[in-house]
Amino acid sequence: MVDRTGGEAQSDGRSTRWDEHRAQRQGELVDGAVALIEEEGAFGMGRLAQRLGLPRSVLYRHFKDRASLDELVRRRVTESFVQRMRPTLSFDGTIEESVHRVVGAHLDWVFQHPRLYSYMGVAEHSMGDGSLVAGTKTAIALMLGERFGEVLKTLGVPQAPVRSVAVGIVGFVDTAVNQWMRDPAREQSEEELRAMLCRSVWAVLDAALRDLGVVLSPQQRLSDLEGAP
Repeated sequence: MVDRTGGEAQSDGRSTRWDEHRAQRQGELVDGAVALIEEEGAFGMGRLAQRLGLPRSVLYRHFKDRASLDELVRRRVTESFVQRMRPTLSFDGTIEESVHRVVGAHLDWVFQHPRLYSYMGVAEHSMGDGSLVAGTKTAIALMLGERFGEVLKTLGVPQAPVRSVAVGIVGFVDTAVNQWMRDPAREQSEEELRAMLCRSVWAVLDAALRDLGVVLSPQQRLSDLEGAP
């Protein structure tokens, strides 16, 4: 509404209410799309409208095209993954327990949401350059690297190339899990995969630490290290 007394234009609240309604409805549509992927492995606009009991035109009233909805779905899925991973980066307990916790959280999310994980890798639904998925991996790697750096500082190693190590670990785990999920003739069981990844991650960490002149046991408690003078 225009303020005809000469002041600035003022909102009558209708625009705000529409924005809130639109955001709420978009959230409901994204939730419905995610649920369909969990159940059926994919979704179409017609199938989504049918599931929600809405005319198909309503979907396009809230999204300019399928790609716009896909982007929000991908964001919802990656946010779910990051939320699952973030608490595991606390590094409570021993080094070995920490490795098992982080690797286990990654595997558990994938095994609990196999169709969502598969959907994220389907070319027709990916973001072209994979920027969102790649960005998620990088964010987790940076959190991991920051935590590594904090521990190393307590050991007298203030400057260390831990970011590259963290990025490599996250990439290795994700690539191995992705290959395992897609392989119809899996050469390892789920437990064997889990054990192999944990051993491999520790081997990379151990080698990187030794290059920095640090030798640790996998049974070392990180809280003890952080309390060191």
